[in-house]
Amino acid sequence: MRITVKLYATLRRFKPDLPPGAGFSVDVPLDATVSQVVEQLGIPDGVALVPMVNNEVKGLDHVLAEGDTLSLFPPVAGG
Repeated sequence: MRITVKLYATLRRFKPDLPPGAGFSVDVPLDATVSQVVEQLGIPDGVALVPMVNNEVKGLDHVLAEGDTLSLFPPVAGG
């Protein structure tokens, strides 16, 4: 199945040729989880990120569906 992935801020280093805010298509197996896609993208374990699927925060174990948009953000802190 095919999904769209968007990488933001420091996570863009894993796809440096991508224009800011642009997404790219990724073919993934049926019932792929966010975690499996993160691994497929070459993002190492331990890299902190916040996954959103179709503009909703989801866990790494969330199962993706055809046509989903997976956006990956680094965690944000401040005050």
